Amino acid sequence: MYIFIINPKAGNGRASRIFSRLKKSKLYQSLDCIYYYTSYPGHALEIARRFSIEPNGKSIIVIGGDGTIHEVVNGLGSVQIPVGFIPGGSGNDFARGIGAYDHPKTLFERFLRTEDRESFWIGDYQLNHNQPNKYVNSIGFGFDAQIVHKANHSLYKKALNSIRLGKLTYIVALIQVLIDFKPMDIELEIDREKYSIKKCWMVTIANHPYYGGGMKIIPKAINQPEKIPILIIHNISKWKVLALFLTVFKGTHVKFKEVEILEASQLTIGSHLDMYVQIDGETTTCRTAKIKKNNIPLSIIGTKSE
Repeated sequence: MYIFIINPKAGNGRASRIFSRLKKSKLYQSLDCIYYYTSYPGHALEIARRFSIEPNGKSIIVIGGDGTIHEVVNGLGSVQIPVGFIPGGSGNDFARGIGAYDHPKTLFERFLRTEDRESFWIGDYQLNHNQPNKYVNSIGFGFDAQIVHKANHSLYKKALNSIRLGKLTYIVALIQVLIDFKPMDIELEIDREKYSIKKCWMVTIANHPYYGGGMKIIPKAINQPEKIPILIIHNISKWKVLALFLTVFKGTHVKFKEVEILEASQLTIGSHLDMYVQIDGETTTCRTAKIKKNNIPLSIIGTKSE
């Protein structure tokens, strides 16, 4: 059975339009399928959790954005149900990370033709000693998280997405946040080694190179078990931050001396003040966080062309 989970609001309705076309196809109508449109935040998580109870013989196909796949992964928990992803959001960094950026019909056909499964290693995070959860793309603290927060709560995001200029949302939000941003003083523990970092702008952990709608935040990040790539930016002037972010889409920002790229098995971050944090594009605040790789990979179908 194929279970479709569609976020009708993703990409200003793009996900819904994609599924409407697929649903009319002879291929879809020849299969044992059931579909669900999400109606509220957390709905995709609830749907995935329901089917994780009896996973045998089921595959889930997600049509939506990064937030939708984030919910599905957290709903599945430790249960391995094969997952196919058709990008229908505005950022679609997960699609870039797994190589699923073909035409929706091509991806759908590939899901059915191949029995190959790719392991995608997701991450675990725990904020303020609360219940652990999973992140799919990235988790970031500080400047980038505050930018995401500003963008998500802006009036211009929807307007720019509607005319396919969604990437400008991040740039506009960046300039707004840059004016008043104050760097953080943080404590890091990386594989049991402790560091105090003053005037830290951001710490980002990613499962693949992309975030923010195609920016190569950690250009050489490899999705792998056990290890997490980490980017740290500190002791940098505001004007140089602007120059740095202009180079992120090409990934050349890592040449700046204020940028450090590390690799670790686990990371703990703490601050005496609230830090903005973004998890797969959704934001909150925290004072402490623990991050590591999850030991059970996501089973992805249809990521490679034949």
